[in-house]
Amino acid sequence: MAIIKTQIFGRSLIGVYLVANNSYILYPPTLIKPALNKFKSVFEEPFYPLTVNNSNLLGIYTASNKYGIIVPHIIREDELNTLKVYMNKSYNIGVLKSIDNAFGNLILCNDKGAIISSFLKDYRTIIEDTLNVETVIYEFADYYLPGSISITNNNGCLVHPLSSNDEIEYISSILKVDEVDVSTVNRGVPYLSSGAIVNDKSGIFGIDSTGPELMRLTSVLKL
Repeated sequence: MAIIKTQIFGRSLIGVYLVANNSYILYPPTLIKPALNKFKSVFEEPFYPLTVNNSNLLGIYTASNKYGIIVPHIIREDELNTLKVYMNKSYNIGVLKSIDNAFGNLILCNDKGAIISSFLKDYRTIIEDTLNVETVIYEFADYYLPGSISITNNNGCLVHPLSSNDEIEYISSILKVDEVDVSTVNRGVPYLSSGAIVNDKSGIFGIDSTGPELMRLTSVLKL
């Protein structure tokens, strides 16, 4: 297990550009080698370079777990073919033709469950089939982007500070995690997934994250 605080492209927005789950890590091809080597020292999983429609915003455009990945229909054919080469034949790749395609913001998922925005209600079945987990439409903390205001692995979940106790209890039941708590990242930012990437063993957090934030994040996620 390992964690670090750092930045990417000079910013603390780790989760905007990187994707992590228990099977692999995705990163932009333009990432410089020293940074890539630092990130590889944290995770045991293989690293794969990728863009989505020539964009480095991998964490914004995709949502994934160990069973599958959701990508937007704007992904180019060559990018999709590259992704297929990286993955084994049993891994699911779901291409959604949704107008709202910031799936990292719209979907909160781990290997046990998924919570999606009402913006994706017409795509619930394909999301459920791709990620191979129970999927529910649920919005909390008076916000419509459950993926942006949360971060999770199979151990725990952190959510927006305005989430209620009832909401926290329901999130725990869907994701089937031991603990759900409120937190921020990068010195008070409530958009948790933008500031970190985690899997069950390791994590990379934005360099602006405070000691108390890291203590809460790593304790709940059991890193």
